[in-house]
Amino acid sequence: MRGAPLRAFTLVELLVVIAIIGGLVALLLPAVQSAREASRRTACQNHLRQIGLALQGYADGRDALPIGCEGCGSFPAGKLTSWNTRLLPHLERHSLADAYDDTLPAKDVANRAVAIVVEEFLCPSEPEPQQIEPTGSWRGCAYTDYGGVFGVEGVGAGSGSGIDEENFGVLVYDTPIQLADITDGLAHTLAVAEVLERRTADTVWTNGHNVFAQESTAPINAASVLGGDLGSPHPGGALGVFCDGHVQWLASETPQAQLNAWLTRAGGEVTP
Repeated sequence: MRGAPLRAFTLVELLVVIAIIGGLVALLLPAVQSAREASRRTACQNHLRQIGLALQGYADGRDALPIGCEGCGSFPAGKLTSWNTRLLPHLERHSLADAYDDTLPAKDVANRAVAIVVEEFLCPSEPEPQQIEPTGSWRGCAYTDYGGVFGVEGVGAGSGSGIDEENFGVLVYDTPIQLADITDGLAHTLAVAEVLERRTADTVWTNGHNVFAQESTAPINAASVLGGDLGSPHPGGALGVFCDGHVQWLASETPQAQLNAWLTRAGGEVTP
């Protein structure tokens, strides 16, 4: 007895199947990408939480935060010691802390050898795979995606592009900021946040220039004329850690007055 003849797919049926599979992939891909970004954002949040704990560890017994950049504006000028180097022991990076020579400039060959990739200083959502500065005087040094908060600058925040006293943040040049000087409150003052412009010599983690002042009219994730802005590759905002150690999502639509208030230590602003 002869079996029933085999029936192959027609071209139309094959095209329909391909279209259905393509539609399913199109529906699933955004969900997969969203899940991956959520995971990366959580990892980024954890990195900032560790930095916040390290800042608190540094402040214990000192009642002050580390200097944002040592040797940026006064003697010994050019030293450019970053706040990051002061946190190394509190991030359990003791070998790096011991190897860093505080008597030498940050860009000295000996200290450049210390500037290896430190996971806690990087955002996993950063699309650029390059983690090491390839050229110039910081060649071979690893980057950070998080900047110390210098304050607010620009129109309405000082003369020209300068900064008035009430618009300074907590990680500034050559001066350790006492916790008592943060009169806006530790829980209401940002210490470190993600920076929009990355993978430059100024975002090497041993380079004290990795502090930023936000332009007073620039929202989160919006590049400004003066540069050095708060932002990230995360859709819709960026992450920052406050002086009390808590990490917070900073939405791109945050009102400018609120953002500026978070970035200053003693502005006396009254905001929600």
